[in-house]
Amino acid sequence: MIRRPITVTASLLAVAALAPAAAGAADVKLGGAPTLRLVDAHHAQLHFASDALPRRTTVRFAGDGRRVSSLARTGRHGSDLIYTARVTSKAALRAGAKYTLRIDVPGQAPIVRLVKLRDAR
Repeated sequence: MIRRPITVTASLLAVAALAPAAAGAADVKLGGAPTLRLVDAHHAQLHFASDALPRRTTVRFAGDGRRVSSLARTGRHGSDLIYTARVTSKAALRAGAKYTLRIDVPGQAPIVRLVKLRDAR
């Protein structure tokens, strides 16, 4: 009689330990197109929605001298989280130009998108 509850408890613990690993293995998908809006000549605001991103996710733009601040969660859109970051460039940014955005998520292939820089409102 004692052996049965121990076996059930051990199997439940094993399943509970594997559940977060399986949930983390799912690929992160963007919830729409990322937007890039000009703030001033050398700064822009990146805005996109996606599934929850791991902490070690990095965002980069192709080209020299462009840096992206750390991602900040700024809200929700349905089940997706909305992230924003500030892009800083040594060279002047041009409204209407297209830039290559690369989001590196650990454990999956990078997400690469072409993003058009919109003028400030």
